[in-house]
Amino acid sequence: MKIAILIQCHKNPKQINLLLDKLNHPDIDCYIHIDRKADFSTEIIKRDNIILLPDEKRVAVEWAQISQITATLNLMKEAYQHGKYDYYWLISGQDWPLYSANEIVEFFKKHDGENFIQYWNSKNFGNHQQNNLDKRNQVYFPLWMIGRKMWQKVIKRGWVELTGGYNRTWKFFMRKQLKIEFYFGSQWWALKEKTIDWVMKYLNENSQYYKFYCNSSTPDESFFHTLVMLSPYADENTDNLLYQRFQKGANSPDILKACDLPEAKKSKYLVMRKVDMDVDDAFLQI
Repeated sequence: MKIAILIQCHKNPKQINLLLDKLNHPDIDCYIHIDRKADFSTEIIKRDNIILLPDEKRVAVEWAQISQITATLNLMKEAYQHGKYDYYWLISGQDWPLYSANEIVEFFKKHDGENFIQYWNSKNFGNHQQNNLDKRNQVYFPLWMIGRKMWQKVIKRGWVELTGGYNRTWKFFMRKQLKIEFYFGSQWWALKEKTIDWVMKYLNENSQYYKFYCNSSTPDESFFHTLVMLSPYADENTDNLLYQRFQKGANSPDILKACDLPEAKKSKYLVMRKVDMDVDDAFLQI
């Protein structure tokens, strides 16, 4: 069982190095994308099973924009070209394993043949109750409109209302749709080799797919989910592998602290998200 762990990082090289030590195993290779806005490549530990993406393959990752997808695809392609893997597992530099590297390898052996990706059914076709997920792909979102700044949020919300609101989209504003059913879910996943093979082939043959998502809102929560459900392996999916906690209405999960560890340890998940040793380093006890 060979596993390629694809890690998106943007801060705290010390914590990333501790994560890499925790994941050190003969059957695991770690591929690292360091956000273009950060500059700590020289601080990451060196090992044969740690591969840093070169500068030309690093992108400045912006919240809810296509750059999230570009960074993930760059990690996938690097791993795909580097070696043969049974699983490709996308995580963050702010995740922390709840099990040892050996136990993680044994987990994937036990569940060989399953994809681990969270998804919700699309409602874009047929009779449905329109919602905000539909809106993400129905209208054109300029990149400058998507972000965390207050002015971006205000303008984006105004654009949603102008185009019909969350519960509908006026025909005039409906952009040309891909003739597929969209799915949505958490950004983080683990996919088996055959699924990745299919995804790579599909993207090479259908360049319009990536182009379409360039002006969707929050494409990282739909891009791969829709691809997996388009694939021949749509019936081989289960939940993702993350223990996390969201406050109602929050866009990002809580930073987990010592009080969260007992529940995380009892969960069915492999990693906890998200952790920050500058806030609470209790997770290092696991």
